[in-house]
Amino acid sequence: MTESKHSLLFSLLLIKALFISLIIAYYVIGLSPDEAQYWTWSQDLAWGYYSKPPGIAWQIWLTTYFFGDTVLGIRIGGITIAFLLALTLHHLAYVSGANSRSSFWAGIVLAFSPLGIYLSLAATTDGGSILFLTLAVITIARGLRKEGGPNYIHTGLWVLLGALYKWTAFVFWPFLFLFLFFYPNLRKKSLFLGIAISLLALLPTLIWNISHDFATFKHVYYHIGGVGDGSNFFDFLGAQIGLISPIYFILLVISLFYLFWKVKKSPPSLIFCGAWTLAVALYFFLSLFKKVQPNWAAYLYPPGIAVLAWYACEKLRSGRVWLQIGTWFSIVSVLGAFAIPWIQSHNILPSAPLPYRVNPFRQSMGWDRLGPALSEAGYKSETDFLFSDKYQMASLLSFYGPEQKRAYFFNLGQSRKNQFSYWPQMATQEVGKSGYFAISENVEAKALSWYESHYIERLSPYFSTVEYVGAYPLFEAYDKPVKHLMLFKGVDYNGTFPEDSEKW
Repeated sequence: MTESKHSLLFSLLLIKALFISLIIAYYVIGLSPDEAQYWTWSQDLAWGYYSKPPGIAWQIWLTTYFFGDTVLGIRIGGITIAFLLALTLHHLAYVSGANSRSSFWAGIVLAFSPLGIYLSLAATTDGGSILFLTLAVITIARGLRKEGGPNYIHTGLWVLLGALYKWTAFVFWPFLFLFLFFYPNLRKKSLFLGIAISLLALLPTLIWNISHDFATFKHVYYHIGGVGDGSNFFDFLGAQIGLISPIYFILLVISLFYLFWKVKKSPPSLIFCGAWTLAVALYFFLSLFKKVQPNWAAYLYPPGIAVLAWYACEKLRSGRVWLQIGTWFSIVSVLGAFAIPWIQSHNILPSAPLPYRVNPFRQSMGWDRLGPALSEAGYKSETDFLFSDKYQMASLLSFYGPEQKRAYFFNLGQSRKNQFSYWPQMATQEVGKSGYFAISENVEAKALSWYESHYIERLSPYFSTVEYVGAYPLFEAYDKPVKHLMLFKGVDYNGTFPEDSEKW
C-alpha cells in the first residue's frame, strides 16, 4: 500500500510538472513584471538586492544557465520547487503521525490546489521560502515524536535557506519559542546554535547594503511603518479562500477546529503543524489596518494541509470523498482560469463576453509582442536605449526587448527607489543618444490620448526632440485591443535627470 501510494503520487506530480511546462512553453501567459525584475537581477549577480534577499536571483541564474534566458528557463525552478514541496508535505504528514493514505493526500491537496499551481507556474520568492520552512517544520515534527528532540542544526540550515528567499522565514523562531513551554523535549541548548546558523542568511544582504547606503533596511523600515493605508480584510479573506480553493479551505478550518478541540488526543506534531497555520490570524488582524498582499501568508498553509489530510482520511466519515471532490473542483477551477485568456482572444461566446478585468493573467498578457513592436518603431539595440518611468516596465523591456539589453528606470513620477536606482544610469551611459520610452496600460485605444500629451511634456526637458511613435496592441479581447504599449522616441539625450526620490 505505502509503496503504491508513493509511486502514484510521484507519477501524478510528474504529469502535473509536464503539463505546467507545456503551458509555460506554448501558451500565451508571459512573465509577470516581478518575474522579469528577478530575471534582471540574475543578469547582475550580487550578494543582495534592493528589496529582497538574493535567493530568487541565484535560482534564476542557475536555471537560465542550463535552460537559457527564456520564460521556461526562468520558471523551471518553480516547477522543481513545487514538485519537491508536494513530496516534502507528504513526508511531513507521515513523520507527524498520519498514515500512508493521509500522507498521500497531503501531497495531492498541496500539488493541485491553486497555491500549488501558482508555485509551479511562477518564479517567485514564495516557492523557496515555503519549501525550506516546511522542511524546518519537519525537523520539529520529527523531534516531537522522539525523546532526544529536534536536530536544531538541520532546523537552522533550513531556516537559513528559506531566509535567502524571504526574511519572513525568521518568524519560525519566535513561533517555536511558544512551544518550548509545552513540550520539554524541544528545550535543547543546540537551539541557539540553530538560530545562529540561520542568521547567516543576513550576511549576503548586509554585505550588499554596506556599499549601498543600507537601502534595503530603509526600504523595509518604510514599509513596516506603512500602517493606516486602508483595510482589505474581506479582499484578503477571499484571496485566502481562492489560494487554497473553497472546499479545501472549509476542510482546513474544520480540521483545525477538530485538532484543538481534541487537543489531548491529537499527535503533538500535528498540533505544531496546526498552530503554525493558525498564525494566519495575525495577517487577518493586520488586514484590518493596512493592505495585506494575498501571498504574504502563503508559507503558513502547507503544514495545515497535512492536518487537513489527516482529519479527512482518519477522522471524517466520507472524508476521502470530499478530498476527491475538492481536488477535482480545484483542478477544474484552475483550468477555467487558464482558459480565460484563450476564450477572450478567440472570441468564445461573444454574446456573453468575459470582461478583460476577470483575466487573472492580464499582467502577463502580450509581452511577446513587445520586441516586434520596438523593431517596427525603429529601435536599434546597437545605437539606441530603452527606458520607462516604472521599474516593472523597465524589467519587461530588458527581457522582451531585442537582444535583451537592460533598460533604464527614469523616475519621472518620483516613485520609490528600486534595484534599477543602483545600476548605471542614463546620465553616465547614454548622453547624446536616442532612447525609446515605453509605457503599458490596460485600456482601450480611446483612452490613450491623455498619455500622448502628458509624456511628451514630461520627457521634453531631457531631449532635443520627443515624438510619439504610436500605440501597439498587446492583447485583444473579442477583437478589441484592451492592452497597449505606447512608445515615444527621444532624440539626443542631454544627460539631465529628474530629481532623486526620497521614497524607499
